[in-house]
Amino acid sequence: MTRMQRKIKARDAFYILTNGKETEKNYFELVKSKKSIYDVKIEHHNDDPLNLVRMATSLVKQANQVWCVFDIDNTFEENSLVPAIKLAQENNVNIALSNIAFEVWLLSHYKPVEKRMDNKQLMKEIDDLCKKELKISNGYDKSNKELLKTYFIPKIKDAITNAKINYQKRVLEHEKEYSGNQGYKIWEWNSCTNVYMLIEALKLKKF
Repeated sequence: MTRMQRKIKARDAFYILTNGKETEKNYFELVKSKKSIYDVKIEHHNDDPLNLVRMATSLVKQANQVWCVFDIDNTFEENSLVPAIKLAQENNVNIALSNIAFEVWLLSHYKPVEKRMDNKQLMKEIDDLCKKELKISNGYDKSNKELLKTYFIPKIKDAITNAKINYQKRVLEHEKEYSGNQGYKIWEWNSCTNVYMLIEALKLKKF
């Protein structure tokens, strides 16, 4: 491969690394079918945020963009979140976070999500959405790819709008707290997600 061919390949490659082996991986595989202008590559690694970012740094030189997707969950208390954010900033790795979990992004497909919830409350919220509003008798199943394809992917534009409004509202509320070393204290922004930034960065050809 010539040097020019390698450069073109790097400009086209778009890596998404996630430690969510079911919902997140399935979701982004479905998003990939919407035809990004990039050559999208999705990887799952069963690791914490810091190690996920470490793996991502090795891909930066061979890609247009590299993104890590993970939940806040207990990562701040486990001291893997802030080091991961700092390492990502230093190495041109992008991060798509959800507080407290990826289901905040899924709920955003149907409504703005602002109220504070622990993981149990969040799961009940999305299960109620599936059972009561979407009339899915079995409720929410995080491993059900067909559920994501039928009920969530078609509403991705609504998710972008709802999540963006909530995130930007938080930014305005916490502007004075911004730190160059760790960005915003998104681990305190429950419920919140910036996954919309990743979706917009993909530059999908169709929705």
